[in-house]
Amino acid sequence: MKNKKSFLIITLLLVLTLSLSACSNGNDNAGTSSEDEIVIAHAGPMTGDSAQFGDMKNKAIQLAVDEVNEKGGINGKKVVLLTGDDTSNPKEAPNVAQKFAQDNRILAVIGHWNSSCTLAARGIYDAAGIPLLADSVNKALTDGTTPTAYRISLTDTAQAKSLAEYAYEKLGKRKAAILYTANDFGTGLMEDFSRFFEEIGGEIVATETYFEGQSKDFSPQLTKIKGTNPDLLFVAGYYVETALIAQQSKELGLDVQMLGTEGISSEELIKLGGEAVEGIIFAGFFHPDIEFPGTREFVDAFRTKYGKDPDTYAALAYDSAKLAFAAIEEKGESRQAIMEFLDEVENFPGVAGPISFDDNHDVVRNIVVLTVKDGKIVPAAEQVD
Repeated sequence: MKNKKSFLIITLLLVLTLSLSACSNGNDNAGTSSEDEIVIAHAGPMTGDSAQFGDMKNKAIQLAVDEVNEKGGINGKKVVLLTGDDTSNPKEAPNVAQKFAQDNRILAVIGHWNSSCTLAARGIYDAAGIPLLADSVNKALTDGTTPTAYRISLTDTAQAKSLAEYAYEKLGKRKAAILYTANDFGTGLMEDFSRFFEEIGGEIVATETYFEGQSKDFSPQLTKIKGTNPDLLFVAGYYVETALIAQQSKELGLDVQMLGTEGISSEELIKLGGEAVEGIIFAGFFHPDIEFPGTREFVDAFRTKYGKDPDTYAALAYDSAKLAFAAIEEKGESRQAIMEFLDEVENFPGVAGPISFDDNHDVVRNIVVLTVKDGKIVPAAEQVD
Protein backbone atom coordinates (compact mmCIF):
# COMPACT_ATOMS: atom_id res chain seq x y z
CA MET A 1 0.00 0.00 0.00
CA LYS A 2 2.86 2.34 0.91
CA ASN A 3 4.56 1.69 -2.44
CA LYS A 4 1.33 2.47 -4.32
CA LYS A 5 0.97 5.80 -2.48
CA SER A 6 4.57 6.70 -3.24
CA PHE A 7 4.12 5.86 -6.90
CA LEU A 8 0.93 7.96 -7.02
CA ILE A 9 2.67 10.96 -5.41
CA ILE A 10 5.62 10.74 -7.81
CA THR A 11 3.26 10.48 -10.78
CA LEU A 12 1.26 13.54 -9.65
CA LEU A 13 4.45 15.55 -9.14
CA LEU A 14 5.67 14.60 -12.60
CA VAL A 15 2.38 15.64 -14.23
CA LEU A 16 2.39 18.94 -12.31
CA THR A 17 5.96 19.67 -13.37
CA LEU A 18 5.22 18.98 -17.02
CA SER A 19 2.08 21.15 -16.88
CA LEU A 20 3.97 24.09 -15.38
CA SER A 21 6.69 23.78 -17.99
CA ALA A 22 4.18 23.77 -20.82
CA CYS A 23 2.39 26.85 -19.48
CA SER A 24 5.49 28.88 -18.72
CA ASN A 25 6.14 31.97 -20.86
CA GLY A 26 9.50 32.66 -19.28
CA ASN A 27 11.52 29.74 -20.60
CA ASP A 28 14.65 30.24 -22.68
CA ASN A 29 13.05 28.72 -25.77
CA ALA A 30 10.19 31.21 -25.99
CA GLY A 31 10.26 32.98 -29.33
CA THR A 32 12.54 30.40 -30.93
CA SER A 33 11.62 29.17 -34.42
CA SER A 34 10.96 25.56 -35.35
CA GLU A 35 13.82 23.42 -36.56
CA ASP A 36 13.15 23.75 -40.28
CA GLU A 37 11.32 27.10 -40.61
CA ILE A 38 11.74 30.75 -39.69
CA VAL A 39 8.35 32.38 -39.04
CA ILE A 40 7.41 36.06 -39.16
CA ALA A 41 3.93 37.56 -39.06
CA HIS A 42 2.03 40.49 -40.54
CA ALA A 43 -0.94 42.07 -38.77
CA GLY A 44 -3.06 44.55 -40.69
CA PRO A 45 -6.36 45.39 -42.40
CA MET A 46 -6.89 42.65 -44.96
CA THR A 47 -10.60 43.49 -45.13
CA GLY A 48 -12.55 46.70 -44.49
CA ASP A 49 -12.08 50.29 -45.63
CA SER A 50 -8.28 50.21 -45.27
CA ALA A 51 -7.79 46.80 -46.91
CA GLN A 52 -5.86 48.38 -49.79
CA PHE A 53 -3.01 49.19 -47.42
CA GLY A 54 -3.02 45.81 -45.72
CA ASP A 55 -3.00 44.05 -49.08
CA MET A 56 -0.08 46.11 -50.39
CA LYS A 57 1.92 45.49 -47.24
CA ASN A 58 1.25 41.76 -47.34
CA LYS A 59 2.29 41.60 -51.00
CA ALA A 60 5.56 43.38 -50.25
CA ILE A 61 6.40 41.16 -47.29
CA GLN A 62 5.62 38.06 -49.34
CA LEU A 63 7.91 39.38 -52.08
CA ALA A 64 10.73 39.72 -49.55
CA VAL A 65 10.00 36.21 -48.25
CA ASP A 66 10.02 34.74 -51.75
CA GLU A 67 13.29 36.48 -52.58
CA VAL A 68 15.10 35.17 -49.52
CA ASN A 69 13.70 31.66 -49.99
CA GLU A 70 14.82 31.60 -53.63
CA LYS A 71 18.35 32.18 -52.33
CA GLY A 72 18.13 29.24 -49.95
CA GLY A 73 16.39 30.86 -47.01
CA ILE A 74 18.20 31.97 -43.87
CA ASN A 75 20.77 29.56 -42.51
CA GLY A 76 19.27 27.01 -44.87
CA LYS A 77 15.80 27.40 -43.40
CA LYS A 78 12.66 28.42 -45.28
CA VAL A 79 10.98 31.66 -44.19
CA VAL A 80 7.21 31.46 -43.64
CA LEU A 81 4.78 34.41 -43.41
CA LEU A 82 1.64 34.29 -41.26
CA THR A 83 -1.02 36.99 -41.77
CA GLY A 84 -3.65 38.25 -39.33
CA ASP A 85 -6.60 40.48 -40.32
CA ASP A 86 -7.42 43.20 -37.78
CA THR A 87 -10.12 44.68 -40.11
CA SER A 88 -8.92 48.21 -39.14
CA ASN A 89 -10.75 47.70 -35.85
CA PRO A 90 -8.94 48.36 -32.55
CA LYS A 91 -11.29 45.86 -30.91
CA GLU A 92 -10.14 43.10 -33.27
CA ALA A 93 -6.43 43.96 -33.20
CA PRO A 94 -5.84 42.48 -29.70
CA ASN A 95 -7.33 39.18 -30.88
CA VAL A 96 -4.81 39.02 -33.71
CA ALA A 97 -2.01 39.99 -31.35
CA GLN A 98 -3.03 37.37 -28.79
CA LYS A 99 -3.02 34.66 -31.44
CA PHE A 100 0.47 35.65 -32.55
CA ALA A 101 1.72 35.98 -28.98
CA GLN A 102 0.71 32.40 -28.25
CA ASP A 103 2.72 31.10 -31.22
CA ASN A 104 6.33 30.69 -30.05
CA ARG A 105 7.48 30.16 -33.63
CA ILE A 106 6.86 33.80 -34.55
CA LEU A 107 10.07 35.82 -34.25
CA ALA A 108 8.74 39.25 -35.27
CA VAL A 109 5.50 40.99 -36.24
CA ILE A 110 5.15 43.64 -38.94
CA GLY A 111 2.10 45.82 -38.29
CA HIS A 112 -0.45 47.06 -37.51
CA TRP A 113 -1.26 49.72 -40.11
CA ASN A 114 -3.85 51.77 -38.19
CA SER A 115 -2.50 53.65 -35.19
CA SER A 116 -5.53 52.73 -33.10
CA CYS A 117 -4.98 49.04 -33.84
CA THR A 118 -1.28 49.25 -33.04
CA LEU A 119 -1.91 51.01 -29.73
CA ALA A 120 -4.59 48.46 -28.81
CA ALA A 121 -2.29 45.51 -29.52
CA ARG A 122 1.18 46.71 -28.55
CA GLY A 123 1.00 45.64 -24.90
CA ILE A 124 0.30 42.05 -25.89
CA TYR A 125 3.37 41.87 -28.11
CA ASP A 126 5.48 43.53 -25.45
CA ALA A 127 4.37 41.08 -22.75
CA ALA A 128 5.34 38.21 -25.07
CA GLY A 129 8.69 39.82 -25.94
CA ILE A 130 7.88 39.97 -29.65
CA PRO A 131 9.61 42.73 -31.65
CA LEU A 132 7.02 44.85 -33.46
CA LEU A 133 8.00 46.73 -36.61
CA ALA A 134 5.22 49.25 -37.12
CA ASP A 135 4.41 51.98 -39.63
CA SER A 136 1.69 53.49 -37.44
CA VAL A 137 2.42 57.17 -36.85
CA ASN A 138 0.84 57.97 -33.47
CA LYS A 139 3.57 59.19 -31.13
CA ALA A 140 2.29 57.12 -28.19
CA LEU A 141 3.68 53.94 -29.78
CA THR A 142 7.21 54.92 -28.80
CA ASP A 143 6.47 56.68 -25.52
CA GLY A 144 8.76 54.33 -23.59
CA THR A 145 6.06 51.95 -22.37
CA THR A 146 6.54 49.46 -25.21
CA PRO A 147 10.27 48.68 -25.50
CA THR A 148 9.70 45.93 -28.05
CA ALA A 149 8.12 48.36 -30.56
CA TYR A 150 10.10 49.98 -33.40
CA ARG A 151 8.59 52.55 -35.75
CA ILE A 152 9.74 52.55 -39.38
CA SER A 153 7.67 55.61 -40.35
CA LEU A 154 7.79 59.11 -38.91
CA THR A 155 5.59 59.99 -35.96
CA ASP A 156 2.45 62.01 -36.56
CA THR A 157 4.14 64.85 -34.68
CA ALA A 158 7.16 64.91 -37.01
CA GLN A 159 4.90 64.59 -40.05
CA ALA A 160 2.56 67.38 -38.85
CA LYS A 161 5.50 69.70 -38.22
CA SER A 162 6.89 69.13 -41.72
CA LEU A 163 3.47 69.63 -43.33
CA ALA A 164 2.75 72.79 -41.33
CA GLU A 165 6.09 74.30 -42.34
CA TYR A 166 5.56 73.21 -45.95
CA ALA A 167 2.09 74.81 -46.05
CA TYR A 168 3.30 78.08 -44.57
CA GLU A 169 6.73 78.42 -46.21
CA LYS A 170 6.42 76.58 -49.54
CA LEU A 171 2.73 77.05 -50.34
CA GLY A 172 2.38 80.48 -48.72
CA LYS A 173 -0.80 79.55 -46.83
CA ARG A 174 -1.92 81.52 -43.79
CA LYS A 175 -5.49 80.43 -42.92
CA ALA A 176 -6.00 76.68 -42.51
CA ALA A 177 -9.14 74.67 -41.86
CA ILE A 178 -8.80 71.10 -40.58
CA LEU A 179 -11.04 68.10 -41.17
CA TYR A 180 -9.89 65.02 -39.26
CA THR A 181 -10.95 61.46 -38.55
CA ALA A 182 -11.93 60.89 -34.92
CA ASN A 183 -9.29 58.31 -33.99
CA ASP A 184 -5.76 58.35 -32.58
CA PHE A 185 -4.24 59.00 -36.01
CA GLY A 186 -6.48 61.91 -36.97
CA THR A 187 -6.65 63.51 -33.54
CA GLY A 188 -2.88 63.45 -33.09
CA LEU A 189 -2.26 65.03 -36.49
CA MET A 190 -4.95 67.67 -35.97
CA GLU A 191 -3.49 68.73 -32.63
CA ASP A 192 0.12 68.78 -33.80
CA PHE A 193 -0.57 70.51 -37.13
CA SER A 194 -2.60 73.19 -35.35
CA ARG A 195 0.15 73.84 -32.83
CA PHE A 196 2.99 74.02 -35.35
CA PHE A 197 1.03 76.08 -37.92
CA GLU A 198 0.09 78.66 -35.30
CA GLU A 199 3.63 78.77 -33.88
CA ILE A 200 5.04 79.91 -37.21
CA GLY A 201 2.37 82.56 -37.76
CA GLY A 202 -0.55 80.71 -39.36
CA GLU A 203 -4.17 80.73 -38.22
CA ILE A 204 -6.50 77.76 -37.74
CA VAL A 205 -9.92 79.09 -38.76
CA ALA A 206 -11.98 75.90 -38.42
CA THR A 207 -11.69 72.38 -37.00
CA GLU A 208 -14.22 69.70 -37.93
CA THR A 209 -14.27 65.94 -37.42
CA TYR A 210 -15.79 62.79 -38.93
CA PHE A 211 -15.82 59.02 -38.38
CA GLU A 212 -13.81 56.67 -40.56
CA GLY A 213 -15.93 54.05 -42.30
CA GLN A 214 -19.16 55.78 -41.25
CA SER A 215 -19.17 59.35 -42.54
CA LYS A 216 -20.32 59.73 -46.15
CA ASP A 217 -21.88 63.20 -46.27
CA PHE A 218 -19.38 65.92 -45.40
CA SER A 219 -21.50 68.86 -46.52
CA PRO A 220 -22.27 70.09 -42.96
CA GLN A 221 -18.58 70.27 -42.05
CA LEU A 222 -17.54 71.68 -45.44
CA THR A 223 -20.26 74.35 -45.34
CA LYS A 224 -18.97 75.56 -41.96
CA ILE A 225 -15.40 75.51 -43.27
CA LYS A 226 -16.34 77.46 -46.39
CA GLY A 227 -17.78 80.20 -44.21
CA THR A 228 -14.38 80.79 -42.58
CA ASN A 229 -12.72 81.53 -45.95
CA PRO A 230 -9.57 79.38 -45.53
CA ASP A 231 -6.76 79.23 -48.08
CA LEU A 232 -5.88 75.63 -47.08
CA LEU A 233 -7.88 72.54 -46.13
CA PHE A 234 -5.79 70.07 -44.14
CA VAL A 235 -7.39 66.60 -44.09
CA ALA A 236 -6.04 64.19 -41.47
CA GLY A 237 -7.55 60.90 -42.58
CA TYR A 238 -7.49 58.10 -45.12
CA TYR A 239 -8.06 57.85 -48.86
CA VAL A 240 -11.74 56.76 -48.88
CA GLU A 241 -13.04 59.77 -46.96
CA THR A 242 -10.49 62.15 -48.49
CA ALA A 243 -11.74 61.29 -51.97
CA LEU A 244 -15.32 62.04 -50.88
CA ILE A 245 -14.26 65.27 -49.19
CA ALA A 246 -12.51 66.41 -52.39
CA GLN A 247 -15.57 65.64 -54.54
CA GLN A 248 -18.04 67.31 -52.16
CA SER A 249 -15.78 70.36 -51.76
CA LYS A 250 -15.95 70.90 -55.52
CA GLU A 251 -19.73 70.54 -55.47
CA LEU A 252 -20.02 73.16 -52.71
CA GLY A 253 -17.71 75.57 -54.52
CA LEU A 254 -15.00 75.30 -51.85
CA ASP A 255 -12.06 75.90 -54.18
CA VAL A 256 -9.12 75.60 -51.81
CA GLN A 257 -5.78 73.79 -51.80
CA MET A 258 -6.08 70.42 -50.05
CA LEU A 259 -3.21 69.04 -47.99
CA GLY A 260 -3.19 65.45 -46.76
CA THR A 261 -1.08 62.95 -44.86
CA GLU A 262 0.59 59.67 -45.73
CA GLY A 263 -2.75 58.05 -44.88
CA ILE A 264 -3.96 58.85 -48.42
CA SER A 265 -0.79 57.75 -50.22
CA SER A 266 -2.51 55.19 -52.43
CA GLU A 267 -3.61 54.84 -56.04
CA GLU A 268 -7.07 54.13 -54.62
CA LEU A 269 -7.34 57.85 -53.85
CA ILE A 270 -7.33 58.59 -57.59
CA LYS A 271 -9.65 55.70 -58.44
CA LEU A 272 -12.23 56.94 -55.94
CA GLY A 273 -11.74 60.69 -56.26
CA GLY A 274 -11.11 61.09 -59.99
CA GLU A 275 -10.57 64.67 -61.16
CA ALA A 276 -11.55 66.05 -57.76
CA VAL A 277 -8.25 64.95 -56.20
CA GLU A 278 -6.13 66.48 -58.97
CA GLY A 279 -3.60 68.82 -57.38
CA ILE A 280 -3.98 67.51 -53.83
CA ILE A 281 -0.66 67.55 -51.96
CA PHE A 282 0.21 64.99 -49.29
CA ALA A 283 3.01 63.39 -47.33
CA GLY A 284 4.63 60.08 -48.08
CA PHE A 285 7.70 58.10 -47.10
CA PHE A 286 8.41 56.59 -50.51
CA HIS A 287 7.97 57.07 -54.24
CA PRO A 288 9.33 54.84 -57.05
CA ASP A 289 10.96 57.85 -58.72
CA ILE A 290 12.92 58.82 -55.60
CA GLU A 291 15.64 56.21 -55.67
CA PHE A 292 17.91 54.76 -53.03
CA PRO A 293 20.09 51.64 -53.37
CA GLY A 294 17.71 48.77 -54.14
CA THR A 295 14.68 50.94 -54.90
CA ARG A 296 14.61 50.25 -58.63
CA GLU A 297 15.08 46.51 -58.16
CA PHE A 298 12.24 46.42 -55.62
CA VAL A 299 9.87 48.40 -57.84
CA ASP A 300 10.63 46.21 -60.87
CA ALA A 301 10.18 43.00 -58.88
CA PHE A 302 6.89 44.23 -57.37
CA ARG A 303 5.58 45.22 -60.80
CA THR A 304 6.57 41.87 -62.29
CA LYS A 305 4.95 39.87 -59.49
CA TYR A 306 1.77 41.91 -58.95
CA GLY A 307 1.30 44.08 -62.06
CA LYS A 308 1.22 47.38 -60.15
CA ASP A 309 3.52 49.88 -58.50
CA PRO A 310 4.25 49.55 -54.78
CA ASP A 311 2.97 52.32 -52.52
CA THR A 312 4.52 53.90 -49.45
CA TYR A 313 3.39 51.14 -47.12
CA ALA A 314 4.52 48.37 -49.42
CA ALA A 315 8.01 49.87 -49.37
CA LEU A 316 8.02 50.24 -45.58
CA ALA A 317 6.76 46.67 -45.13
CA TYR A 318 9.42 45.35 -47.51
CA ASP A 319 12.10 47.22 -45.58
CA SER A 320 10.70 45.85 -42.30
CA ALA A 321 10.94 42.29 -43.58
CA LYS A 322 14.48 42.87 -44.83
CA LEU A 323 15.46 44.27 -41.43
CA ALA A 324 14.08 41.20 -39.68
CA PHE A 325 15.89 38.83 -42.07
CA ALA A 326 19.19 40.67 -41.64
CA ALA A 327 18.76 40.56 -37.86
CA ILE A 328 18.13 36.82 -37.82
CA GLU A 329 21.04 36.13 -40.13
CA GLU A 330 23.47 38.27 -38.13
CA LYS A 331 22.29 37.85 -34.54
CA GLY A 332 20.37 34.57 -34.41
CA GLU A 333 16.93 33.05 -34.48
CA SER A 334 15.28 34.61 -31.47
CA ARG A 335 13.11 37.61 -30.66
CA GLN A 336 15.77 39.07 -28.38
CA ALA A 337 18.42 38.76 -31.10
CA ILE A 338 16.27 40.72 -33.54
CA MET A 339 15.82 43.53 -31.01
CA GLU A 340 19.55 43.64 -30.35
CA PHE A 341 20.12 44.12 -34.07
CA LEU A 342 17.49 46.87 -34.32
CA ASP A 343 19.01 48.69 -31.35
CA GLU A 344 22.40 48.74 -33.07
CA VAL A 345 21.56 49.14 -36.78
CA GLU A 346 22.70 52.30 -38.55
CA ASN A 347 21.84 53.39 -42.08
CA PHE A 348 20.38 50.04 -43.11
CA PRO A 349 19.91 50.23 -46.90
CA GLY A 350 16.12 50.44 -47.18
CA VAL A 351 14.32 50.96 -50.48
CA ALA A 352 12.54 53.94 -48.87
CA GLY A 353 15.85 55.32 -47.63
CA PRO A 354 18.50 54.42 -45.05
CA ILE A 355 17.16 53.23 -41.70
CA SER A 356 18.40 53.99 -38.21
CA PHE A 357 16.46 54.12 -34.95
CA ASP A 358 16.89 56.71 -32.21
CA ASP A 359 16.78 55.98 -28.47
CA ASN A 360 12.97 55.98 -28.58
CA HIS A 361 12.95 53.40 -31.40
CA ASP A 362 11.70 56.02 -33.87
CA VAL A 363 13.12 55.98 -37.38
CA VAL A 364 15.29 58.86 -38.53
CA ARG A 365 14.17 60.16 -41.96
CA ASN A 366 12.33 62.95 -43.84
CA ILE A 367 8.90 62.94 -45.45
CA VAL A 368 8.46 62.91 -49.22
CA VAL A 369 5.93 65.44 -50.56
CA LEU A 370 3.66 63.96 -53.23
CA THR A 371 0.86 65.30 -55.40
CA VAL A 372 -1.67 64.10 -57.95
CA LYS A 373 -0.83 65.35 -61.43
CA ASP A 374 -2.57 64.19 -64.62
CA GLY A 375 -4.17 61.33 -62.71
CA LYS A 376 -0.92 60.00 -61.26
CA ILE A 377 0.88 60.27 -57.92
CA VAL A 378 4.20 62.07 -58.50
CA PRO A 379 6.77 63.86 -56.32
CA ALA A 380 5.79 67.50 -55.78
CA ALA A 381 7.94 70.13 -57.46
CA GLU A 382 8.94 71.49 -54.06
CA GLN A 383 10.20 69.18 -51.32
CA VAL A 384 10.93 69.81 -47.65
CA ASP A 385 14.31 71.32 -46.85
